[in-house]
Amino acid sequence: MIRLLSVVALVCGLFLAPAAQAQAQAQDLFPGANLDTAIPAPEGVIGHPVGERLTPVADIHRYLETLAEAAPDRMVTGEYGRTWQGRRLIWAAISSPENIARLDQIRAASRALADPRTTDAATAQRLIAETPAIVWLAYSVHGNEVGPAEASMAVARHLLAARGDPRIQRMLQDTVVVLIPTQNPDGRDRFINGYRAGQGLESDPDVQSVQGREPWPSGRFNHYLFDLNRDWFAQTQPETRGHAALQMQWKPQVVADIHEMGTDQTYFFPPEADPFNPLFTPSQLAMREVIGRAHGQVFDQAGIAYFTREYFDAFYPGYGDNWPGYSGAIAMTYEQGSARGDVRRRSDGSLLTLFETVRSQFLISLSTIDAPAVNRQRLISDFHAYHASAIDEGRRLGAILLPRTGFDPAAADRLARSLASQGVEVGVAGAGFSACGSHAAGTYVIDLAQPAGRLARVLLDPSVSLPADFTAEQERRRAQGLDHQLYDIAAWALPLAYNTPAIQCRSRPGVAVTPLSGDAPLTGGVIDGRSAAAWIVRPGLSGMRFLTAALRDGLNVRALEAGFTLDGRDWPAGSLVLTRGANPDDAPARIARIATDTGAVVEGVADTWVTAGPSLGSDRASVARAPRIAMAWETPTGPTSAGGLRWMIEREYGYPVTIIRTAQIAGSDLSQYDVIILPDGGGYAAALGERGVAGLRDWARQGGVLIGVGGGMGFMSEPGSQMLATRLESRVADEDAEAPAPADEATVPGVILTSPDQLRNVVRPAEGSPDSIPGILLRATTDPDHWLAAGVAPELNILASGSEIYAPLRLDQGANVVRFAGPDDLLAAGYIWDENRAQLAYKPAVVAQSLGSGSSASPTTPRRGASCAGWDVLFLNAVFRGPSHTR
Repeated sequence: MIRLLSVVALVCGLFLAPAAQAQAQAQDLFPGANLDTAIPAPEGVIGHPVGERLTPVADIHRYLETLAEAAPDRMVTGEYGRTWQGRRLIWAAISSPENIARLDQIRAASRALADPRTTDAATAQRLIAETPAIVWLAYSVHGNEVGPAEASMAVARHLLAARGDPRIQRMLQDTVVVLIPTQNPDGRDRFINGYRAGQGLESDPDVQSVQGREPWPSGRFNHYLFDLNRDWFAQTQPETRGHAALQMQWKPQVVADIHEMGTDQTYFFPPEADPFNPLFTPSQLAMREVIGRAHGQVFDQAGIAYFTREYFDAFYPGYGDNWPGYSGAIAMTYEQGSARGDVRRRSDGSLLTLFETVRSQFLISLSTIDAPAVNRQRLISDFHAYHASAIDEGRRLGAILLPRTGFDPAAADRLARSLASQGVEVGVAGAGFSACGSHAAGTYVIDLAQPAGRLARVLLDPSVSLPADFTAEQERRRAQGLDHQLYDIAAWALPLAYNTPAIQCRSRPGVAVTPLSGDAPLTGGVIDGRSAAAWIVRPGLSGMRFLTAALRDGLNVRALEAGFTLDGRDWPAGSLVLTRGANPDDAPARIARIATDTGAVVEGVADTWVTAGPSLGSDRASVARAPRIAMAWETPTGPTSAGGLRWMIEREYGYPVTIIRTAQIAGSDLSQYDVIILPDGGGYAAALGERGVAGLRDWARQGGVLIGVGGGMGFMSEPGSQMLATRLESRVADEDAEAPAPADEATVPGVILTSPDQLRNVVRPAEGSPDSIPGILLRATTDPDHWLAAGVAPELNILASGSEIYAPLRLDQGANVVRFAGPDDLLAAGYIWDENRAQLAYKPAVVAQSLGSGSSASPTTPRRGASCAGWDVLFLNAVFRGPSHTR
């Protein structure tokens, strides 16, 4: 405790000059600072002081690069990628001249300390003694969280320009500061352009004004409307991939992910709320406390209100503040109440200005640099020990195996490459071996005795679960009618989400392995194809990529609804067949090219004589049509659902989608499209209007395929839409619940309560939706006789959240293509309320229904992010095979 308090005292006096020296204007970020005029002020580069008004991304970059030109011995910049819209993603590093001159050596030292297998004890102690801490400050991952990116410019200038301040010199000597000024340039500029479009005589603080209410989709998201703060282990977007790769090059000891939140809030910094992920180490939590106390002292001196231990937990590893923690960093989220522009009025009538938010972010950024400088040796020693302990734990835990023997080997291929791209060491077995069973060559082996062992465990192990005392508290709150306190999802185990097997084996395999690279191409090609009468592609992720590419290339492809036997081999339902007679003369070359590009394995057969199952020319071997796909866009669709579905179809499977504003569907010629997708969202009936609803329904009845996801399905199931016969269920009433008394009665019958449980039943509303569940993984079973499930595994894991439970369709209404498992088998990972477990059991997860000559298909739960690849084939069957089952 003495050590902790001394550290806080040192940091406390860091930024606020004594009152006698604080004669600067109120708008100064750092009153009394003596700034070197040789370091350019922002006014001369971007035309205004930091915090006066919003700064576009290009101007932020230009200012930081101007600073680097003015002080090249203390600051360097670089580029780590481009956004979908082509904007640059840049970083800046600031330190002492001596440190900048040996920057490559410092990065190498940090990587060496992160791998005790190759760094002996003496070398490690030398590096700990002489290596500065790397402090990583990442700003504005959400584009409409505008203040942090502004603060990055002030931080850079102050570190370079502050003269006569020994504390700044200590920071530069004992740390290397890496700034990521704008993590989401596309979203930020979208926000600024919309904000400026509403500009009048002055910036309007009214939350009801055009400037106060962002239009859909808001600036929060990137081009494909991904929440980049939840893409860290999915690694799908260029902004996240580049940022993660950059962090792996530097191996920072401290990472701060700097955000904004609602205008009425003050400031949050760690320690976080419960629950904490059990794989964080005591030393990581202790250093969070040290840094947090330092921040508290700084904010107390500045008169800035703050809070800790509320709202934001440290359980889910997909955030920008948690993912780096499994590589040994002290990783933290900061949240500032946002002005969402130049100024905004709080609900109490007071005004919050951009400058105020920038000042808070500026001060906490400097505090985040100074605390590691004060604790440099302890911090780096703990960083080295973190990786040594990860390796020691891994030796006891063994390995995780990803066999390619699941329903879809391509799912294992994709998962293994995703892990490798995040720095997890993945080996490919060069021969068959025995360890917790027999395994073939090509099995992926993840030896947990590696520096990234904890990252591998947190991503792969479904037993990483909520603490028992936390779940008990949530049950108590639920009994009182209060919401649960989990900030995000409670389950994410990637093997379950990819629907591919994983084996945790205490025996470390002795087989020789070849290291797998994250960018290793998927191996595809043609077997026995030169003189083939037909080519067959087995279903799965690679098979679906092959189908979309073949359709775009104009090839004739048949999709089998059932399994069949041909050439002495059994082929599963969902297999794709291309016959030589139905395709052009150059089909062999085109098929070979597509196989290589998509990673699909194509097998040639000498004839098309089927000995069991549907023949290749039957109506159960339908010819796939290249569909014209439209998707509802803008209000009322959920941005992440709409953007994620569009991204999946376009970027994962290479097929274009036309996006149509939902409000304009009523006036659109829908006959131009074969498939229309309604993403998750609420309020479709109002947005479409009666004409739009009728138009969609008539289009589907005339042969269109209408797909509703999440809230899109909810709209289709409303009685007024007349599109789906299923209905949302209300909560199952408690058996001993009292019937509600008539509202117009002056008295009600008396009742004797004999227990708290009975009181709970009495005070609970008589009607309502089931209680909402956090994101959890549930088991489900597919209908093998329905074409929509062709090529889909018999059992799926579905990421479910919310309170929606749908009634099954009757056989004369349609098909329950995917249903949840029974109550004893339902939960694959996470935590579920007992009542939801009982009511969800055997209910539909995906339904399909004919509408005239068309059809509708609806998953009850939206695809959550890009890590749920096990859901892809099912959804894409509706998109690419659905049109063959209409008209």
